[in-house]
Amino acid sequence: MSSRPPEGWDQVFSGPCVEADLIQAVLEARGLHVVAERLETSAVVSGLPLDQCRLFVRSIDGEHARQVLAETHEGD
Repeated sequence: MSSRPPEGWDQVFSGPCVEADLIQAVLEARGLHVVAERLETSAVVSGLPLDQCRLFVRSIDGEHARQVLAETHEGD
């Protein structure tokens, strides 16, 4: 698997799939089309898989997606 995003798409997140699911919901609620890629399980702790995911948006929406994520993290 390539570490580069597909042509015409920007990667806006890479991390745990649980977090990716939440971020995807936020971005889609803002009208963005999001594509998720689930990577192979990277580790197992206490029998729980720690799946990793990447999220992509169309390149023309990349900056908007990053702004949405920055706004979302400001509330943390």
